[in-house]
Amino acid sequence: MAEDLQDEFDEDDFDDEDLQWSCNYVVVCILLPTLIGFINGFFWSGLALHYVDMGWAVARAGLASTIGLLLRPFFQQIQIRAGFWAAVPLGALHLGLAILGAALTTQEWAVILEVTALQGLDPSITIEGIAFDVFGLSETMARQASSTVLAVFTIAVATAVTIGGIIYDFAGWQGMSLFHVACLLPCAFLLHSRWCGNPSGNIFLQSCDPGRGK
Repeated sequence: MAEDLQDEFDEDDFDDEDLQWSCNYVVVCILLPTLIGFINGFFWSGLALHYVDMGWAVARAGLASTIGLLLRPFFQQIQIRAGFWAAVPLGALHLGLAILGAALTTQEWAVILEVTALQGLDPSITIEGIAFDVFGLSETMARQASSTVLAVFTIAVATAVTIGGIIYDFAGWQGMSLFHVACLLPCAFLLHSRWCGNPSGNIFLQSCDPGRGK
């Protein structure tokens, strides 16, 4: 009898720790990983085609991706060691290079910088840290949040490849670059205003979840 009551009590605790729909949950576990997943996946459909259209050597398109991916662990370590705030200047640099690439789609050096930034200045590690920070009071909730972030990110990357192809068919590489910028802008705003470097931005999610911060 005592064991049955204990099992029921444990099940109730587990249910109480299930993630609930909230502003925090939507932003941290769905919106941010979706945006980052789109950024990581959209360009694969059109980059080589853009190089062919421009008459550039396709091997250099691969080189840009290689350089960016080799730089990614370095910038990830910066975010890990310095904290969430490091995503703010890195995100600003990423956004600046994306805007430059969107404005100069016929200049190979600008495209290379955009692709290198896209691969190297990835804030995924910060998003994972934010999920743990927001839901880390409970190990169960932190684990659920992390698995949700990973699942949403994976689905977004897979979907973005098709989205990027559709955009390239109708708007070319410039349309894809504008999509890159459009995904970065809300991501940069959320990272800066709520979690990284701007204490006054704490009001953002506190207004959605009044109990947070008390």
